[in-house]
Amino acid sequence: MNEFLWLITLLVSFTSVILCYKFLGKTGLFIWIAIATIISNIQTVKLVNLFGIETSLGTILYGSTFLATDILNLKYGEKTAKKSIPVGFIAMVLMTILMTIALVYNPSINDFSQESLKTIFTINIRITIASLIAFSISQFIDTIVFARLHKKYKKLWLSNNASTIFCQLIDTIIFCLITYYGTVDFKTVIEIMLSMYIFKVAIALLDTPFAYISAKIKNVNEY
Repeated sequence: MNEFLWLITLLVSFTSVILCYKFLGKTGLFIWIAIATIISNIQTVKLVNLFGIETSLGTILYGSTFLATDILNLKYGEKTAKKSIPVGFIAMVLMTILMTIALVYNPSINDFSQESLKTIFTINIRITIASLIAFSISQFIDTIVFARLHKKYKKLWLSNNASTIFCQLIDTIIFCLITYYGTVDFKTVIEIMLSMYIFKVAIALLDTPFAYISAKIKNVNEY
């Protein structure tokens, strides 16, 4: 059941990226990056078993942000793709600040959501810092690697997959070291890295057809 839902989530996420681009142009991709960054950080709280491996649910939506930046790079250039990085960064920071303030409010006697919201949005400083640093560095490198590979080889499948797979490795190492190092033994840290990275590689490979679909889209509406 989980595996089927995983594939559905992939399809919905990647299709959403394409639709945002088709109808809103680069603005749509910026919007998607903000949405996906916020939702993926919420979904990360939930752990699921997929193909016998335990992983966080937010991996798919987070992976879709790399597809969005690759499309920006392909269609508008490296400089525009780099402008999307602060969008995701600011979205994470603002969500964290606003939800932290929301939790400070004294709930009404009729409220039933406070404890659930605390479970999801209570700040884990290490995870927040890890997410911000990993996202910023990996996305920045992704824009550079994609642009260089595409300029040299002119092969979309190569630039899309190589840049994303390489940068997802960087993202995973940074996130796991900051989040888990010192709290669990190093062997466990490596195991967590491997399980996360396996799914990130799979997502990177599966987004390739959608990158080609984006390349064929003409007369994009710009806002």
